[in-house]
Amino acid sequence: MNFRAGRSTTRSERDAAIAAGASGMEVNDWISGHFVLPKIDVPQLGEETPQLAAIMLREAWGLGTKPLPNSIQLCESHGIRVFGLPPLAESVDAYSLWHGDVPYMFLARRKTPERTRFDVAHELGHLVLHKHREVETTSQQEDEANRFASEFLIPRDSIAEYLPRNPTIDDIFKIKNAFKVSAMALTYAVHKAGRMTDWIYRTTCNKLGQLGYRTGEPNGMDHFEQSKVFPQVFASEKHGQVDVDRIASELSLPADDVHALTLGSQLRVVGATAPKEGPQVNPQPDPSPRRHLHLVR
Repeated sequence: MNFRAGRSTTRSERDAAIAAGASGMEVNDWISGHFVLPKIDVPQLGEETPQLAAIMLREAWGLGTKPLPNSIQLCESHGIRVFGLPPLAESVDAYSLWHGDVPYMFLARRKTPERTRFDVAHELGHLVLHKHREVETTSQQEDEANRFASEFLIPRDSIAEYLPRNPTIDDIFKIKNAFKVSAMALTYAVHKAGRMTDWIYRTTCNKLGQLGYRTGEPNGMDHFEQSKVFPQVFASEKHGQVDVDRIASELSLPADDVHALTLGSQLRVVGATAPKEGPQVNPQPDPSPRRHLHLVR
């Protein structure tokens, strides 16, 4: 289990995140019992460097050097179960784990949409790099996942393709919007790739800081990326009406937690909760086959 959390995160907040993970697995089992999810396609590349692993995964998934599409839907289309974290656990930015042969990712989405895209790529790095390989320290794991994420989101070849050497601030803004990454992350990647001098790098970072890009992302993405799995589940009527309250009731989970786990994919009435005594929805077994969810890769 790989946590991406701030230093101020308490043990109780970590415990809440772990509990949310257990609930997310229950929700996944419920969905898997009614729908056919995409086949798991997450190669194990722990013997490679993080940068090479990112390049290899891009090639395996047919992404080339283009900007990534919706990162949550990309992961879902390759079988990764992506869930949200409830408010009690939101100080944990994200974490991931393999449960048996099923990869899971949990996201708080409490900062900017660009930061959440980085969190997705970071956790994907853990899933690809660290399932079978022991590493010396947690800090080593985090460094490797960060390097994977940077290369996966902003490939070195893309930098040479889309940006001139020593790009201007306007160049950075144009390309960071195309790749949907933070201006600071793109500037760091350009400098790391050797296409920006130390002096211009420092000058650019200072200017971005003055414009508010150290603490936020002015004029960035206007919404968080959404799941494609959960809206299809809630839109289906093949197994009767499916909504947050039904899933919560059948699993004896708080409806607000299920709402958060499903990334807020269904609007709910504030204050509506599922009974805690046990499930009240007891439909007869449905003999019809599970419905396939269609996700475009």
